[in-house]
This record gives sequence, structure tokens and C-alpha cells, in this order.
Amino acid sequence: MKILIVGTSGLVGWNLSRVAKAAGHEVTGTYNGFALPGLIQLSLEDREGVRALLEKEKPGAVICCSAWSWVDGCESNPEKAFRMNRDHPGFLAAEAERMGSRFVYFSTSYVFDGTRGPYREEDSPSPISIYGEAKLAGEKAVMEATAGGAIIGRTMGVYGEEPQQKNFVYQVRKNLSAGRRMKIPSDQIGNATYAPDLATMTLGLLEKGLNGIWNLAGPEPDLRRQDLARRIADAYGLDSSLFDFVSTASLGQPAPRPLHGGLAIEKISDLLRTSFPKWVKIS
Repeated sequence: MKILIVGTSGLVGWNLSRVAKAAGHEVTGTYNGFALPGLIQLSLEDREGVRALLEKEKPGAVICCSAWSWVDGCESNPEKAFRMNRDHPGFLAAEAERMGSRFVYFSTSYVFDGTRGPYREEDSPSPISIYGEAKLAGEKAVMEATAGGAIIGRTMGVYGEEPQQKNFVYQVRKNLSAGRRMKIPSDQIGNATYAPDLATMTLGLLEKGLNGIWNLAGPEPDLRRQDLARRIADAYGLDSSLFDFVSTASLGQPAPRPLHGGLAIEKISDLLRTSFPKWVKIS
């Protein structure tokens, strides 16, 4: 399959590209702000540029990994949050539909309020933050643009190797390796998702020609954030006594967090007839 991945220099897109190529797919990747060799520069603000790239590549599938996922930034700038997480994906989905390309949009557990997880695909969303509202609006915009023919992949807690080294595993390693104390929320619960496994799930849905909303996440929806932090420290031989386990409320973050927002993944596991590891140590 010929696949266009929009936002390939980020964690999800970079791993998707690697897994897709290893599986024999032909991949074209784009970046916006963080350049990597072999990627094409593309801003979703440039609508004519988007159309031109789609006309040139004629992909069988378009995977949108471009998003604004800074939760607190979204809370203070709703206009940008909805532009980046709803309007741009909706436009890209409409253009993919016009070209006859399949479309994938990644959403989040933040579409739920986190009061009664783990959540299944059929549970009613109830976001409590601007980020969650914008991503839910993005889901709806994409489905409208594709007449329900898109794949919506809800995920959370993604980690793995990545050029920008931003995810939680890198944060823990950098802080503890430098002897810095680190505050970890003791009341947040949800999946840790290994990025190559997320890619495998996504490609499985594309290869089977499926659509709709799917939970694509790690196998532990009831994993506590503090236990994940300890797991990381132990894996790299770092000092877990540098963690300060605190309540989410005490952190004073602008955006509220869904505390128990885990995602149940029986649907995708049963479809692919596979189980995914609870934890993978990255280099």
C-alpha cells in the first residue's frame, strides 16, 4: 500500500513510518517544524500545498499524525487548539476522500472525563478540557468529511524511540540521570502505549479495510502513572527515590486531567488475534 504520513517527525508518525516500511508498504512522510532526512516539508495551513502533494503522491491511505497535543497550551488558546486538532484534520480528510484515499486520525483518551475508566469504543465521550473537546471535534469533522469511512484511533500514554526524545520515558531518564527530583501524579491511571505496537494496530486496520472508532493502546488500562515511573527507573537502573508522588490537583495545571482514562483494547486485540507486551525497554 502507498501511504502518506502527515507529521512523520513526531513520535507516532516516525514509528508508523518505520513499521510500515518494514511491512513492505511504500511510505511518503512529511514534517512541519522538525526536519528529518527524507521527509517533505508540509504545513496544513498551506491548503494548495496539501492538494498538490496528494495529487502528486496519489496515496492509498493518508495517516494524520499532525496535532497540537500540549494540553495546557490548548486550554489557554482554544482557537489554535480547534484549528490544529479539528479544522486541519477535517480538511485533510476531505481531500483524501476526494482522492479516494483511506484516512486515519489519531484521537485521545481525553475525550472522556476519566471518572469511570477503562472506556470502550461505544462509551459516550465527555471531555473536561479544551484539548479533549478539540480532539472530539476532530473525530466528528473527519467522520463527516469521509462519510464515516475513516479510522479513528484513540490512544494514550504513547512512548518509544523518537528523534525528538519528548515522551515520558525520556523525561524520566533525563531527570533521574541528572539527579533531579520529579513530581509524578499518584492519582492518574491509564495505558502506556508502545509506539510500534500502535503502528501495528493501525496498519492492521488499514490492511483489513476497516473503519470506525478503535481503542489503540497498551494492554494495561489500569496502570498507575506512579507505577509506570517506577518501572522506567528500574529498567534503567535509576534512583526512584527522586520521585515525589503527588495529587494531580496539587500540580496546579491549567487544564483538568481525566484521572482514570484508560482504554479497553479487547476489540483490536481480538481482531488481530494477538497480545501486546506490557512494557518494552527502549534504547
